Amino acid sequence: MQTITQILNKFNTLSTYLFIFITNIEPFTLMKKIPKEVNELINDIELIHLLNEALKAVDKLNDYLKPRVNKLNKIIYKRKNSKIKNDIPYADFKIDEKPIIKTKDDEQITLDFNELIKENNITPINRRKKIEYKGCCPHCNAPSDYLYDNTGKGRHFLCKVCDNTFTLKVTPRDSSGFYCPHCGYKLNKHHDRNNYIVYVCPNNRCSYYKASKQDFKNNPDKYLTTSKQYRFKYHYREFKFNLNEIKDECKKFECKVDLSRIHYDNHVLGLILSYYVNYGMSSRKVVSVLRDIHGIKISHQTIMNYAASVSKIIKNMVDYYPYKLNSILSADETYIHVSGKQNYVFFFSDPINKIITSYEIFKNRDTRCAVKALWQSLSKYETIPDDMTLITDGNPIYNAAQLFFELYNIKFDLHQVIGVKNEDEESTKYRPYKQIEERLNRTYKQNYYGTNGYSKLDCANSYMILYVAFFNFLRRHSSLNFKTPVDDNLFDNQDLMPDKWLKLIKLAHSYNQA
Repeated sequence: MQTITQILNKFNTLSTYLFIFITNIEPFTLMKKIPKEVNELINDIELIHLLNEALKAVDKLNDYLKPRVNKLNKIIYKRKNSKIKNDIPYADFKIDEKPIIKTKDDEQITLDFNELIKENNITPINRRKKIEYKGCCPHCNAPSDYLYDNTGKGRHFLCKVCDNTFTLKVTPRDSSGFYCPHCGYKLNKHHDRNNYIVYVCPNNRCSYYKASKQDFKNNPDKYLTTSKQYRFKYHYREFKFNLNEIKDECKKFECKVDLSRIHYDNHVLGLILSYYVNYGMSSRKVVSVLRDIHGIKISHQTIMNYAASVSKIIKNMVDYYPYKLNSILSADETYIHVSGKQNYVFFFSDPINKIITSYEIFKNRDTRCAVKALWQSLSKYETIPDDMTLITDGNPIYNAAQLFFELYNIKFDLHQVIGVKNEDEESTKYRPYKQIEERLNRTYKQNYYGTNGYSKLDCANSYMILYVAFFNFLRRHSSLNFKTPVDDNLFDNQDLMPDKWLKLIKLAHSYNQA
């Protein structure tokens, strides 16, 4: 009885012999016409007999291995699926409670100078020689009039008010920072990421660590991370940006564009926007259509200028219109090329009402971009629903974004659809919403490719504003019974698309003046 290793070695040897055989006969297979002398060498009785015997042996070997290989494939498939189902791919983004934060002020000044003087009736030091140190006591903030120079060399001092000593030669122990709320140990810096810093409790006797180790026996998958390691200790993530910075980046746009002085009438402007945005034509194609069909001569640069001006006018209306939104948002990011480089579109939308809530194009795909795009969507609600649900793919930046908003007491449920096939219950339940977002990506890209792209990110974002305005206010959707997502009777008197664009521009002026 041979071992498994010996059998596998024979398989490898057989594969090597077959490779040598194929290499030897390759010159014959590449020949288009076989010469007579070659024909005499190949057409040999012994060679034909050996080939027939080899074919019979390989055929018997395949028949013997076929049922065993099928069983082996089933075993491998089950193991692969079990890993996908039991593995928690982004468990390292578990949200822990806030740490205890100590500042340098808390560290040094712990006593009240004025109260100590009144209680103990302390007077300034009557000294013969003045000391050079002009600072204050780091413990009670007493001035230099109450400090003794113990060494006479300005290195070691004693405070008459609080009886504490301090030195200037050695820096006092820096105890400011983040502390574990479970054991009180100072947290150590573990990772320095692009958008946040990860701190970890180093104490192996921490109650959090002991409880995690105990719970690990019953729920091992709960502590598995993307690096195939287990996380037991308390973690805290300090983000390198705050919500106020995000709000400032998303503040209302100040529009100073005036279209009253354009060289063409308003009807031409409506035609340009209809061809350029609705039908995804490039500026040069719009030039050809206007010249050949409408008899209007205009340059492609003028079309680009008009489009950029209109995008600035309608931006505030697109961002601050009182949309009727559902409590479910789906999100997805896709890439487009701007000046030959990949840039990323973060689409957030209401999959039921077909309203795009966030649409900005970023140079990077990171946590800060996800947070900004998510805030642009959440800010459109007067009050965030209690059952707020976000559906995304498996990108961990959304887990980090959820953690960021948790720190500001903004909570929502995050459901991630991972992979192409439904390997778990969550993907099966929420995949239809995710597919709606992917179709939105495809629809936008079809329009964007028709423009032949842009050389600047600002130009690409200007076109994005126009596209979202068209998608939310002007485009009819079959899933909405061929109604527009915003069905507030805004265009009852306008039947033609150019007139609707002009009415939309007129409505947008009220949002710029408010």
